[in-house]
Amino acid sequence: MQPILSLQQVVKRYGPVTALGPVDIEVAKGEFLTLLGPSGCGKTTTLHIIAGLTTPSEGRLVLDGRDITRLAPPYRDMGLVFQNYALFPHRTIAENVGFGLRMRKVAKAEIAERVRRMLDIVGLPGVEARYPHQLSGGQRQRVALARALVIEPSILLLDEPLSNLDALLRKRMRLELRDIQRRLGITTIFVTHDQDEAFEMSDRVVLMNAGHVEQVGSPDELYDAPQTRFAAEFIGEASLIEGAVTRLQGEDVVIAAGGLEVPARPVRPGLAAGDRAILMIRPERIEITPPGAPETTDVTVTRRVFQGDRILLGLSGGSGQVFHCAVPNLEATRTIDAGARIGARFRESRAIPARGA
Repeated sequence: MQPILSLQQVVKRYGPVTALGPVDIEVAKGEFLTLLGPSGCGKTTTLHIIAGLTTPSEGRLVLDGRDITRLAPPYRDMGLVFQNYALFPHRTIAENVGFGLRMRKVAKAEIAERVRRMLDIVGLPGVEARYPHQLSGGQRQRVALARALVIEPSILLLDEPLSNLDALLRKRMRLELRDIQRRLGITTIFVTHDQDEAFEMSDRVVLMNAGHVEQVGSPDELYDAPQTRFAAEFIGEASLIEGAVTRLQGEDVVIAAGGLEVPARPVRPGLAAGDRAILMIRPERIEITPPGAPETTDVTVTRRVFQGDRILLGLSGGSGQVFHCAVPNLEATRTIDAGARIGARFRESRAIPARGA
């Protein structure tokens, strides 16, 4: 399928420092693509290059078949929502939302109708005469979204628009934002450092690290098959233990690591007996059993942390290496304490090749 937007070998330098790239990213029409990564990884620089706010040092951008690398922002047919919303404080909500239409010389009657319709879509009917300071943070976020959408852009760009909201409102707004995006079918590129946001909202995620693309895939793919140690550490919770492949076992390999021997599914083919590998164990994929149970490994509980809906246990196989297990807060698990000897059955562990990890 032909992408609607393509970044081809894009590089951004500031003097002798290369801040980004080379980066290659393709965005499909109608998809919700998230640029995810820690602060300083290059995700906002990438978004600003797409928006035309920053000029790349090398490479090109192609939007729907035309080169837009040197095209000014107003001519890129994109809507942008900033982190701080950038609303005009002394203009009404109707004037804020209709700003882009006025710049495009749209007739007043059509502006009024399109503003009204867009405010209905974002769930803010009847606020046209109010001012930004008269709205809550979540309402201002919707106004900024309406202003970006009312011009009917080919691509919507979202630069961490939920970061100024409190935790509960963030959770609600990301679901509403995703619902609006699906109803309108608009191609969306979203920037965040919050993996929960990325996972809940995205069709695909571009994980970035130190100015480069680390991995691209669906949220499921990034969680279940991280291709590098960085991806495994950044996405979700995981215990990562370096070890060696002792033998093959069907589609799995058996890894000796941290005093354990654990079967694990390779994230990519090529691992053989004797190879160094990183064993990735997700805490929710360890089943607790009585010691000595079939197909289990006896371990010692080194730490117990109460987290409300679950209990996090630190487990050791005897080598001093500690890995983590998350168990539900049930009567049977509430009695497990530090020093206890229990059995652990490992489910769906992953093996990441140490070379190139």
